[in-house]
Amino acid sequence: MTLTAHEVDSFRTDGLLFPKRILSMDEAAAALAELERYEHDSGGVVHGKWRYKSHLVFPWINSIMRLPQVLDLVEPILGADLMVWTSHLYPKEPGDGRFISWHQDSAHWGLDSDQIVTLWIALTPVNKQNGCMRMLRGTHRSGIVAHEDTWDPDNILTRGQTITNGIDENLAISVELAAGECSLHHVNMFHASHPNASNARRVGLALRYITPQARQTRVDHDFATLVRGEDRYGNFELEPEPSAEMDPDFIALHEHISDVQAKIYLDGTERAS
Repeated sequence: MTLTAHEVDSFRTDGLLFPKRILSMDEAAAALAELERYEHDSGGVVHGKWRYKSHLVFPWINSIMRLPQVLDLVEPILGADLMVWTSHLYPKEPGDGRFISWHQDSAHWGLDSDQIVTLWIALTPVNKQNGCMRMLRGTHRSGIVAHEDTWDPDNILTRGQTITNGIDENLAISVELAAGECSLHHVNMFHASHPNASNARRVGLALRYITPQARQTRVDHDFATLVRGEDRYGNFELEPEPSAEMDPDFIALHEHISDVQAKIYLDGTERAS
């Protein structure tokens, strides 16, 4: 599976492409079962810190981000040399009120490149009722725009960062996906999501693909996983591949990298008191 020339052109024009079947429904169910087994064993919904750089502690995520059918969707856009900068688990529980404000990923990741694609995989059905992503086609061509830090406790984003101008809700596209389908979006895309108003959880897995040419501008030392091709630049320390869930060595690595990424996401700001 790969993208057609028309789909690549569409992505470059719109900054968005969906839906693409990336896992079978059975494979999506198996991935969700891995997460929910961990949650059952650990006594609750996956903890906040394990929702970021999740591929370091959950081997099933590390495996998914290396699947040929996944990389074959990203390569026509970014090229043959691919890295994963980070991965995010996005569970939204019924009625918890958590949402994501209108924002651009590029505004808070600190990377100097716009050659970055998020591949967002639905592990459950994702629809308007349970808080699917909403996007504004073509906004990736705006460059990085002004954001305001709101620190809203219900906002899933680190600082509650919100685009201050240029949002027309009437033009928003709802990115509805069946379990096992994915969407791709550009790092500059304006996007948001409402809370989960359904009676079932919504779970997504976001994989952030970059090229080795990218550089981190907010810290001196950053980390990524090479998943295809070569790294001829050395701008990131390469992450190893875990062989077991919550391996103690990888928990320690995750903690170290999380400290680095906290500096990137906060970018010198402090939570309002």
